[in-house]
Amino acid sequence: MAICLFEDQLAGRALRLLVPVDRIAVHQANELSAAWRAIAAARRAGHWIALLLDYELGEWLRDEPTAEPPVREPATKRTAMENRLPEARQPADRLPRLTALVFARAEWGACGSPLPGTATPEPNRRGEPTLHASPGTSRAQHAQAIEAIRAGIARGDYYQINYTLPLWLDWRPGLDPAAVYRALANKHPVAHAACIRDGDRWILSLSPELFVERQGNQLRVKPMKGTAPRYADPARDRQSGRELHDSAKNRAENLMIVDLLRNDLGRIATPGSVQVADLFSLEAYPSVWTMTSTVTARAPNVPLAEVLRALFPCGSVTGAPKIAAMRAIHALENRRRGIYCGSVGWLAPSGDFSLNVAIRTIELRDGKAQFGVGGGIVYDSRAAEEWEECLWKARILDPITRFDVSSTAHYVPEPC
Repeated sequence: MAICLFEDQLAGRALRLLVPVDRIAVHQANELSAAWRAIAAARRAGHWIALLLDYELGEWLRDEPTAEPPVREPATKRTAMENRLPEARQPADRLPRLTALVFARAEWGACGSPLPGTATPEPNRRGEPTLHASPGTSRAQHAQAIEAIRAGIARGDYYQINYTLPLWLDWRPGLDPAAVYRALANKHPVAHAACIRDGDRWILSLSPELFVERQGNQLRVKPMKGTAPRYADPARDRQSGRELHDSAKNRAENLMIVDLLRNDLGRIATPGSVQVADLFSLEAYPSVWTMTSTVTARAPNVPLAEVLRALFPCGSVTGAPKIAAMRAIHALENRRRGIYCGSVGWLAPSGDFSLNVAIRTIELRDGKAQFGVGGGIVYDSRAAEEWEECLWKARILDPITRFDVSSTAHYVPEPC
């Protein structure tokens, strides 16, 4: 059974893809060309397509595949001192980096309607969290990685690295993923949300960030770089937003990514058409303030595959320069990000498309759920501050109405 729902919860509209007719999956780099042809043929035949692009697809798109990083899975009943997760390699052919779900038709409607086969989340009668989250990287390991990145910046290897860590959620049997999505989405409305089921894989994306969209000949990207917590006290909350907007560090990080994306777009755009439409805008969400910028370009007759080769993955989740940053991420994180920091979106028969940056996204596969958090690291970054930032970014998983999700209360780092 396939479920594909995309929601702009700020505008109140939703897109459902209906009547699945095909599934295209890429397990090896040499399958990409055939996949692009199949996707293009499906679009020309009038079909709608849901695109699931794992972060690691970027290695194949730039023709530089590396050794498959290990998949780290949580062990059960571990103490804080046993927090290091065992490595378990899975063959690459089990984990497609690109999946295209093809549907016969689509339907636009309002947000918030029930999804097929969903149930209302049960209230927590004992007051215990439904889900517990535990980090796949200890605080000490995180600090070591931050210092390694700062050393690389000092050597001139790169300017910024987006370093991330996984949170493992102990998904209990019988918990309906679509109901989890609806409960979280009701609490944390965003513009680029998605709930997708592909066999036994679920993607619950509560992303506020647009990766790239096409309307006619126009491309638009809207990178998000710079985040600050929200507060219940109005005065403190406004101060947090002002401090983010005025932060020299966050502006510098944001501008680095804007320049990176301008260069990426310049590879495929009509010369002279790349424009920065908006710079350093502040956006408010229930748990965080964010800083975004918008870049546009004209790119008539440029196929989706070429757009992705130029832009994917989004520079906001790699760092700069992009290829050097991706190499460093591969070495430092030593795991698959999967759909996290990749992209989820739709492709219309007209050729228009909209793809998010798959941050704030739960991926559930084989009964194991992962949620990633991270941030941009520059030379001025401090490990303790970056660790705390990861914790409050995960507040999107905090307890919500009739459905409890544990986040910071269950982060138990190893002693430094």
